[in-house]
Amino acid sequence: MIDAENMCGIAHRLRDRNQFVWNFDLETADFQAWKSDIREKVRAALDLETLLPAAASIVSEWSDSDTLGQELRLSFSNGETTLARLLRPRTAHHTPAVLLLHDHGSFFSIGKEKLVGRSDEDPDRLADIEVWTQKLYGGRFIGNELVRRGYTVLCADALGWGSRRGNGYDTQQALAANLMQFGISYASVILSEDLEALAFLRDVPGVDKKRIASFGYSMGGSRAWQLAALSDDIKTCVSGGWMGTLHGLMQAGNNQLRGQSAFSMLHPQIAGKLDYPHFAGLTAPKPALIFSGADDRHFPLPAATEAHRQLHGIWSASGAAAKLETQLWPGAHCFNVEQQDHAFDWLAKNL
Repeated sequence: MIDAENMCGIAHRLRDRNQFVWNFDLETADFQAWKSDIREKVRAALDLETLLPAAASIVSEWSDSDTLGQELRLSFSNGETTLARLLRPRTAHHTPAVLLLHDHGSFFSIGKEKLVGRSDEDPDRLADIEVWTQKLYGGRFIGNELVRRGYTVLCADALGWGSRRGNGYDTQQALAANLMQFGISYASVILSEDLEALAFLRDVPGVDKKRIASFGYSMGGSRAWQLAALSDDIKTCVSGGWMGTLHGLMQAGNNQLRGQSAFSMLHPQIAGKLDYPHFAGLTAPKPALIFSGADDRHFPLPAATEAHRQLHGIWSASGAAAKLETQLWPGAHCFNVEQQDHAFDWLAKNL
C-alpha cells in the first residue's frame, strides 16, 4: 500500500523500527572513540576525504565606511564554480571569521544575497532581496551585521541558487536524480563545496584560523552543523531552523515526505545509519547553539524536543554539557532580529 503521503509499507516499517547502528549509545559507548570512528565513516561514505581549498578569483570589489567587499568566483575540485561574497572589516588586525550558509526556502533566484548585501546591488535582484530578507530575517543582512561586529564573512551560492539557479521547484528531483545515477547525492555536493569554501576562508589573509564559525538558518542551519561535525577548522556553530529526529520529521504533512526540496538535505549514503541529532553530535565538545521555532511546521515541537534531548546527552557524554545551548523560540520558521541578536551575543562569548 502507498498512502496519501507517498509512504509505502516498507518506509513505514523502516521509520518505526530503525535502530541507527551508527548512533551514539549513551549507556555503553566511549564518546571520543565513537566520534573518531563515525566521523571517519561519514567522510568516507560521502566521499569527503580528498577535498581541496576552493580556488578564487575576484569578480568585483566595493567598500563602505567600515567594510571591504569582494565578489569572488570560487572553483571547486569537482569542476563546479560559484559566485561568493567576502566581507571584511576595515582593520589591520586579524579577525574571527564566519562561513555563512544560506537557506533553501524554495526561493532560488538569490543565494548569497539572502545574507550579504552590497551597496551597489544589481537592480534586477533588489526586489527579490527585499522580499526574502523581510520574510525570513527581519529585514536585516546577517553577514553585514556580523562584519560590523568584527568578523570576516564568506557566503557562496549553493548548487541551485543565485548564480547557479536551476529550472524551478518542480525540477529539484530531476537535478538530484541525475546526480544519483553516478552514485552522488545532491546534499553531498553541497556539503563538499561548503567544506572547500571553508578551507578557502581559513587561508584568507587576516583571518584568525583559531576562530572560525559556521552559521546558518533553515537549510543553512543543517549545513552549519554538518560542517562543525566534520571539520576541525570550525570552532563553534550557530544552527537555526533545522533539527529533529528522522522519525519525528517523517510524519504526515512534513516537507521531508515530499521529495523535491528534501533532496538537497538527504544523504542516502548514511541514511538509516546515523540520525540527525547524532550527526550533529559529532560537533561535540565544541560550543554549539541549536534552535528553532516552537511552532515551526517544518520541525514540529515533538521532533525538535526529542532531538534536543539527544543532543544534550551527547554533549554531556563528551564532557562539555555547558557548551551546548538549545532554544525553542516562540513562533514559526523565521530568524527574526531578536533571535539574531541572541545568536550574535552567544557567538561573541563562544568564539
